[in-house]
Amino acid sequence: MIARVLRTCFGLLLIPLWAGYSFAFYEQLMLPRRVGQPEVALLLGITAYLALHVFLGAPSRAYVFGHELTHATAAWMSGGQVKGFKAGKTQGSVVTNKVTGFIALAPYMIPVYSILAALAYGIAGFFWDVRPTVSWFLFGLGASLAFHLVFTVEALKQKQTDLDVLGPILSVGLIYWANITCVLGVLSLVVTEVHFGAYLAGGWHAGLDLYRSIFTQIFR
Repeated sequence: MIARVLRTCFGLLLIPLWAGYSFAFYEQLMLPRRVGQPEVALLLGITAYLALHVFLGAPSRAYVFGHELTHATAAWMSGGQVKGFKAGKTQGSVVTNKVTGFIALAPYMIPVYSILAALAYGIAGFFWDVRPTVSWFLFGLGASLAFHLVFTVEALKQKQTDLDVLGPILSVGLIYWANITCVLGVLSLVVTEVHFGAYLAGGWHAGLDLYRSIFTQIFR
């Protein structure tokens, strides 16, 4: 009970920091830029997936498999053992000997198919000239990122026991921050005007300014 209250309080205390990163994210998106071929390819991928999701149906089996795979990978990365793995059309499960906040929230924070696509593209680059296919890669990256974001939002609309590990407020805050950071990171690789370092520094300073303002209002 005490641990749950402390996690809730910690999540509430982090809200100004998440807000600061929201401001920094918005500032980077609003930077003046000229739309080029890479941005068009990325946007077409996002649009294509959204159209697929709406008109042809959600690929739930692919999401469930990626979701459970990310749980399992996070468990391995955390030094745990995976003793069971199941992924069906609508439900799945992973049995591990270790449960942490990272393991529980990893599928909501990490776009696993985007990472797999980037790894495949990078590995292929060691053996072939992949530059002529960069637009197709960005198309797939945009589609896989939209896939992750749409399913993450839909999953969070339902009651998820994964969020109980750190508590709903802290969990949702971390998921939100991880996803906007991921989106900004992808954009920084495609759009020259977007700078990931500036986003990180800007969000941190904006968050500190909010903390100072709140502190001043309370204790002045």
